[in-house]
Amino acid sequence: MSTYYMILTKPSDKNIVNNDENQMISLSKNELSFILPKNLSSCYLNNGLFEAPLIEWSKQFCSKNKITLDIGAHTGTYGISLSKNSKEVYCFEPQRMTYYALCGSVALSNLENIKCLQVGLGSSEQVGKNKLKIVSDDGGGSSLHATKFLKEEEIEIATLDSLLIDNIGFIKMDVEDNEEYVIRGGIETLRRSNMPTILFECNDKNKNSELFKLLISIGYKIVNVSSYNNMYLACL
Repeated sequence: MSTYYMILTKPSDKNIVNNDENQMISLSKNELSFILPKNLSSCYLNNGLFEAPLIEWSKQFCSKNKITLDIGAHTGTYGISLSKNSKEVYCFEPQRMTYYALCGSVALSNLENIKCLQVGLGSSEQVGKNKLKIVSDDGGGSSLHATKFLKEEEIEIATLDSLLIDNIGFIKMDVEDNEEYVIRGGIETLRRSNMPTILFECNDKNKNSELFKLLISIGYKIVNVSSYNNMYLACL
Protein backbone atom coordinates (compact mmCIF):
# COMPACT_ATOMS: atom_id res chain seq x y z
CA MET A 1 0.00 0.00 0.00
CA SER A 2 1.30 3.45 -0.93
CA THR A 3 0.25 6.87 0.28
CA TYR A 4 -0.07 9.46 -2.47
CA TYR A 5 0.37 13.08 -1.45
CA MET A 6 -1.15 16.40 -2.44
CA ILE A 7 -0.13 19.92 -1.43
CA LEU A 8 -2.38 22.29 0.54
CA THR A 9 -1.21 25.90 0.76
CA LYS A 10 -2.55 28.55 3.15
CA PRO A 11 -1.50 32.21 3.66
CA SER A 12 1.15 32.38 6.36
CA ASP A 13 -0.12 35.75 7.64
CA LYS A 14 -3.64 34.51 8.46
CA ASN A 15 -5.11 32.27 11.14
CA ILE A 16 -4.81 28.58 10.27
CA VAL A 17 -8.62 28.15 10.52
CA ASN A 18 -9.17 30.70 7.74
CA ASN A 19 -10.01 28.79 4.55
CA ASP A 20 -10.71 31.71 2.19
CA GLU A 21 -7.47 31.31 0.22
CA ASN A 22 -6.82 27.59 0.37
CA GLN A 23 -5.05 26.20 -2.69
CA MET A 24 -4.76 22.53 -3.53
CA ILE A 25 -2.15 21.06 -5.83
CA SER A 26 -2.65 17.42 -6.77
CA LEU A 27 0.13 15.52 -8.52
CA SER A 28 -0.17 12.45 -10.70
CA LYS A 29 0.95 9.27 -8.97
CA ASN A 30 2.92 8.38 -12.09
CA GLU A 31 5.03 11.53 -12.12
CA LEU A 32 8.44 12.26 -10.64
CA SER A 33 8.26 15.47 -8.62
CA PHE A 34 11.20 17.74 -7.87
CA ILE A 35 11.12 20.54 -5.29
CA LEU A 36 13.59 23.05 -6.72
CA PRO A 37 15.00 26.47 -5.71
CA LYS A 38 12.54 29.17 -6.77
CA ASN A 39 15.28 31.66 -7.65
CA LEU A 40 16.29 29.38 -10.54
CA SER A 41 12.75 28.82 -11.80
CA SER A 42 13.35 30.32 -15.26
CA CYS A 43 16.35 28.02 -15.80
CA TYR A 44 14.37 24.94 -14.82
CA LEU A 45 11.33 25.98 -16.85
CA ASN A 46 13.33 26.57 -20.03
CA ASN A 47 15.98 23.85 -19.69
CA GLY A 48 14.59 21.22 -17.34
CA LEU A 49 16.83 19.61 -14.73
CA PHE A 50 20.44 20.70 -14.49
CA GLU A 51 22.78 18.05 -15.97
CA ALA A 52 19.80 16.10 -17.34
CA PRO A 53 21.88 14.49 -20.16
CA LEU A 54 24.47 13.42 -17.60
CA ILE A 55 21.80 11.98 -15.31
CA GLU A 56 20.34 10.00 -18.21
CA TRP A 57 23.83 8.79 -19.20
CA SER A 58 24.47 7.65 -15.61
CA LYS A 59 21.60 5.15 -15.72
CA GLN A 60 23.84 2.66 -17.55
CA PHE A 61 25.98 2.31 -14.41
CA CYS A 62 23.05 1.53 -12.13
CA SER A 63 21.60 -1.91 -11.49
CA LYS A 64 18.24 -2.98 -10.16
CA ASN A 65 20.16 -5.50 -8.06
CA LYS A 66 22.52 -2.94 -6.50
CA ILE A 67 22.47 0.20 -4.38
CA THR A 68 23.17 3.67 -5.75
CA LEU A 69 24.66 6.41 -3.57
CA ASP A 70 23.91 10.08 -4.22
CA ILE A 71 26.48 11.90 -2.10
CA GLY A 72 25.69 15.60 -2.07
CA ALA A 73 22.15 14.99 -3.26
CA HIS A 74 20.83 18.58 -3.10
CA THR A 75 17.04 18.22 -3.67
CA GLY A 76 17.35 14.84 -5.35
CA THR A 77 17.55 15.30 -9.11
CA TYR A 78 20.07 12.46 -9.47
CA GLY A 79 18.73 10.21 -6.73
CA ILE A 80 15.10 10.41 -7.81
CA SER A 81 15.93 10.06 -11.51
CA LEU A 82 18.10 6.99 -10.90
CA SER A 83 15.78 5.28 -8.41
CA LYS A 84 13.93 3.16 -10.97
CA ASN A 85 17.25 1.84 -12.26
CA SER A 86 18.50 0.91 -8.78
CA LYS A 87 17.58 -1.52 -6.04
CA GLU A 88 17.84 1.28 -3.49
CA VAL A 89 19.21 4.81 -3.45
CA TYR A 90 20.85 6.44 -0.43
CA CYS A 91 20.75 10.25 -0.70
CA PHE A 92 23.13 12.21 1.55
CA GLU A 93 22.36 15.91 2.05
CA PRO A 94 23.49 17.67 5.25
CA GLN A 95 22.12 21.18 4.63
CA ARG A 96 18.85 21.48 6.55
CA MET A 97 16.44 23.23 4.18
CA THR A 98 17.86 21.44 1.15
CA TYR A 99 17.39 18.13 2.97
CA TYR A 100 13.74 18.99 3.68
CA ALA A 101 13.20 19.71 -0.04
CA LEU A 102 14.87 16.40 -0.87
CA CYS A 103 12.52 14.50 1.44
CA GLY A 104 9.53 16.33 0.00
CA SER A 105 10.56 15.46 -3.53
CA VAL A 106 10.88 11.79 -2.61
CA ALA A 107 7.48 11.74 -0.87
CA LEU A 108 5.70 13.52 -3.73
CA SER A 109 7.30 11.14 -6.21
CA ASN A 110 6.02 8.19 -4.13
CA LEU A 111 9.40 6.45 -4.19
CA GLU A 112 9.84 3.87 -1.45
CA ASN A 113 13.34 2.70 -2.40
CA ILE A 114 15.08 5.99 -1.51
CA LYS A 115 16.59 6.63 1.91
CA CYS A 116 17.40 10.27 2.73
CA LEU A 117 20.09 10.97 5.33
CA GLN A 118 20.78 14.42 6.77
CA VAL A 119 24.47 13.80 7.16
CA GLY A 120 27.61 14.78 5.28
CA LEU A 121 30.25 12.19 4.45
CA GLY A 122 33.93 12.67 5.09
CA SER A 123 37.07 11.20 6.62
CA SER A 124 37.53 9.90 10.16
CA GLU A 125 39.20 13.20 11.10
CA GLN A 126 36.06 15.11 10.12
CA VAL A 127 33.57 12.94 12.03
CA GLY A 128 31.23 14.86 14.34
CA LYS A 129 29.94 18.41 14.24
CA ASN A 130 31.30 20.68 11.50
CA LYS A 131 30.49 24.09 10.06
CA LEU A 132 29.04 24.00 6.55
CA LYS A 133 29.56 27.24 4.63
CA ILE A 134 26.40 28.29 2.74
CA VAL A 135 27.47 30.12 -0.41
CA SER A 136 24.21 30.63 -2.31
CA ASP A 137 20.47 31.07 -1.82
CA ASP A 138 19.69 27.92 -3.83
CA GLY A 139 21.61 25.55 -1.56
CA GLY A 140 24.16 24.72 -4.24
CA GLY A 141 27.89 24.98 -3.73
CA SER A 142 27.82 24.72 0.07
CA SER A 143 31.16 23.50 1.34
CA LEU A 144 33.25 22.77 4.40
CA HIS A 145 36.13 24.49 2.64
CA ALA A 146 34.65 27.75 1.29
CA THR A 147 36.41 30.99 2.26
CA LYS A 148 33.59 33.29 1.11
CA PHE A 149 30.07 32.46 2.25
CA LEU A 150 26.70 33.90 3.28
CA LYS A 151 26.34 32.05 6.57
CA GLU A 152 27.34 28.88 8.40
CA GLU A 153 25.26 25.91 9.51
CA GLU A 154 26.28 23.16 11.90
CA ILE A 155 26.08 19.72 10.31
CA GLU A 156 26.97 16.16 11.22
CA ILE A 157 29.78 14.33 9.40
CA ALA A 158 30.14 10.54 9.28
CA THR A 159 32.35 8.19 7.31
CA LEU A 160 30.84 5.99 4.63
CA ASP A 161 32.54 3.00 6.23
CA SER A 162 30.69 3.62 9.52
CA LEU A 163 27.31 3.16 7.78
CA LEU A 164 28.05 -0.45 6.76
CA ILE A 165 26.38 -0.20 3.35
CA ASP A 166 27.17 -3.08 0.99
CA ASN A 167 26.25 -4.09 -2.56
CA ILE A 168 26.87 -0.63 -4.03
CA GLY A 169 26.80 -0.46 -7.83
CA PHE A 170 27.16 3.25 -8.58
CA ILE A 171 28.11 6.43 -6.74
CA LYS A 172 27.46 10.03 -7.76
CA MET A 173 29.50 12.43 -5.63
CA ASP A 174 29.38 16.23 -5.61
CA VAL A 175 30.59 17.61 -2.28
CA GLU A 176 32.51 20.76 -3.21
CA ASP A 177 36.17 19.84 -2.59
CA ASN A 178 35.45 17.24 0.10
CA GLU A 179 35.56 14.32 -2.35
CA GLU A 180 39.01 13.17 -1.23
CA TYR A 181 37.85 12.96 2.39
CA VAL A 182 34.72 11.02 1.42
CA ILE A 183 36.89 8.44 -0.35
CA ARG A 184 39.31 8.21 2.59
CA GLY A 185 36.37 7.50 4.87
CA GLY A 186 34.92 4.88 2.55
CA ILE A 187 37.76 2.76 1.20
CA GLU A 188 36.65 -0.43 2.95
CA THR A 189 33.08 0.06 1.69
CA LEU A 190 34.34 0.52 -1.86
CA ARG A 191 36.41 -2.65 -1.62
CA ARG A 192 33.51 -4.69 -0.23
CA SER A 193 31.40 -3.58 -3.19
CA ASN A 194 34.15 -4.46 -5.69
CA MET A 195 35.01 -0.83 -6.46
CA PRO A 196 31.76 0.57 -7.89
CA THR A 197 31.87 3.20 -10.62
CA ILE A 198 32.03 6.76 -9.26
CA LEU A 199 30.86 9.89 -11.08
CA PHE A 200 32.33 12.95 -9.36
CA GLU A 201 32.70 16.67 -9.84
CA CYS A 202 36.04 18.46 -9.65
CA ASN A 203 36.29 22.12 -10.61
CA ASP A 204 40.06 22.37 -10.09
CA LYS A 205 42.07 19.24 -10.86
CA ASN A 206 45.34 20.78 -9.65
CA LYS A 207 43.83 21.85 -6.34
CA ASN A 208 42.37 18.36 -5.87
CA SER A 209 45.33 16.37 -7.17
CA GLU A 210 45.40 14.23 -4.01
CA LEU A 211 41.89 12.98 -4.82
CA PHE A 212 43.02 11.67 -8.20
CA LYS A 213 46.15 10.10 -6.68
CA LEU A 214 44.06 8.40 -3.99
CA LEU A 215 41.56 6.94 -6.46
CA ILE A 216 44.35 5.63 -8.68
CA SER A 217 46.18 4.15 -5.67
CA ILE A 218 43.17 1.99 -4.74
CA GLY A 219 42.73 0.67 -8.27
CA TYR A 220 40.60 3.13 -10.21
CA LYS A 221 41.15 4.55 -13.66
CA ILE A 222 39.86 8.09 -14.18
CA VAL A 223 38.46 9.57 -17.37
CA ASN A 224 37.02 13.00 -18.06
CA VAL A 225 33.34 12.90 -19.03
CA SER A 226 32.91 14.18 -22.57
CA SER A 227 31.30 17.66 -22.84
CA TYR A 228 31.78 18.32 -19.09
CA ASN A 229 35.12 19.83 -18.17
CA ASN A 230 34.51 19.36 -14.44
CA MET A 231 32.99 15.86 -14.32
CA TYR A 232 35.02 12.66 -14.06
CA LEU A 233 34.33 8.94 -13.99
CA ALA A 234 36.36 6.62 -11.77
CA CYS A 235 36.04 3.00 -12.90
CA LEU A 236 38.00 -0.25 -13.03
